[in-house]
Amino acid sequence: MTIEDLKNLLTNVEDRNIEYKKASSNFSDDSLFDYCAALANEGGGKLVLGVLNDKSIFGTSVYENSLPKKEGEIFRALNVNVRSEEIMHPSGRVVIFHIPSRPRGKIIRSKGKYTYPMRSGESITEMDQETIKQIFAEVNLDWSTQVLSGVSVSDLDPQAINNLRIQWALKAANLDIESFSSEKVLRSLELINDDGVTNAAVVLVGKKSIIDKLLPCAEIIFEWRQEPGKIAYDYRQEWRDPLLLIYDQLWQVLSQRNLRIPFQEGFIQRDIYAFTEKPIREAILNAVTHRDYTITTQSIFIKASPESFIIQSPGGLVSPVTVDTVLIKQAWRNRRIAEVFQKIGLVERSGQGVDDIYEQTIKEGKGIPTFVGTDNYSVQLTIPAVVKDPEFILFLEKIINQKQIHLSFEEIYELEQIHENGVLRNSTFRNKFLEYQLIEKSGSGRGIRYLLSKRFYEHSNQRGAYTKIKGISRDQKKQLILNHFIDFPKATTSDLQKGLEMNQSDVNNLLQELKKVGKICHQGSRRTGYWELIS
Repeated sequence: MTIEDLKNLLTNVEDRNIEYKKASSNFSDDSLFDYCAALANEGGGKLVLGVLNDKSIFGTSVYENSLPKKEGEIFRALNVNVRSEEIMHPSGRVVIFHIPSRPRGKIIRSKGKYTYPMRSGESITEMDQETIKQIFAEVNLDWSTQVLSGVSVSDLDPQAINNLRIQWALKAANLDIESFSSEKVLRSLELINDDGVTNAAVVLVGKKSIIDKLLPCAEIIFEWRQEPGKIAYDYRQEWRDPLLLIYDQLWQVLSQRNLRIPFQEGFIQRDIYAFTEKPIREAILNAVTHRDYTITTQSIFIKASPESFIIQSPGGLVSPVTVDTVLIKQAWRNRRIAEVFQKIGLVERSGQGVDDIYEQTIKEGKGIPTFVGTDNYSVQLTIPAVVKDPEFILFLEKIINQKQIHLSFEEIYELEQIHENGVLRNSTFRNKFLEYQLIEKSGSGRGIRYLLSKRFYEHSNQRGAYTKIKGISRDQKKQLILNHFIDFPKATTSDLQKGLEMNQSDVNNLLQELKKVGKICHQGSRRTGYWELIS
């Protein structure tokens, strides 16, 4: 790894499987074994020594001239082939351990302070029972490929198979597929084999009678509430049918209740609908693909209202996917179903559905979908239906057209994070955003913040909001403190904290800067003392 590679590593905010430790002169074997095991248990990663949590290089002297020896010790302790290297950076020596992923279905046991370690925040903890259960469950065969005893091709629905055939022919642009026999279609898509009919085949094209008998949990329930939060539903429909028969019905029942949201763009009125077909279809397909069919007491549940589309599916997210990494990591619970969806064109690319849902929803000015309510036993996806800020859409379109630039999904998502939360998470987009005047920065040093550019607030006639969000500069805050002493010769940190509406740590930093340049001094003890001007 070169110094430039190290620089890129330190600016990568997306990879969460990197652990940074100061370790200036000491790093115990227990800690080394525990962190290597924990990262292996999380799918592999890097342990970086000599770097602080804020990604600044501090330098380390640990394991000088003994890195190969440490690799051997780690292998004997964990049975994991860890590769190590050192980088001589101008700011200090950095040591990196490259840790591979654990084998499927196996937990790496440590010889440190923990038996089965996992990371929790900036420390190590013992792995919980639910995580252990999920890892052991990985060795189970893919449920969707398993054969159902006593089920034959005659138990599959001819119309559903024909829909499958037509959809595949269209996707493949091959009219010959339309002449394939039902058995050839099913075998070609690996829905049946010499051993019999798979679970995937029953879910996708099984007759209602066989689904009722063998997979009654493979149903989808839809409820509509005109008023969100209302206990009683206004409309309910249940499907326990092959997906290839009801796929269009699922969208149509929602489309019938769709709301048109008009907004004005100059003299032209534009329309956005509460529910857009592509993200809704993607959400349903994701639920069908990734739900846990071994949970027989729950079904896929859709709750819709004029404000949102909520879909709940049994089974938590599949490791290593978490709520925080759902946009950057993929895993399959029922891979055969996912592969069929891709082959017949119901999804563009397996694993891309969540990206499409987020991108379309953000582009419509509805904000960011959420996985609030997701736990170890079910996944809940909420897609907002209300346009929060149509001006944000128009602003992006205006910049794209004027500057003739392309914005990727990742860039649009990052801009929405800045729009909603005032946070720039991925610094790799910063220079492009600043160059094209999509964002601007406020403050300096550690107090630097990013917000949508002044052009957005002018374009949307929200000039007051711009002033409020931008706030006042650090120098202006210091002047406010000095102005306070004109009226009140003595002041406590608490007084100034209330006046500036800032937290104690930020106020203390300002006070220390004023003290350093000789403007103010502190009298008395830290607990009961006060600040005053130096005359």
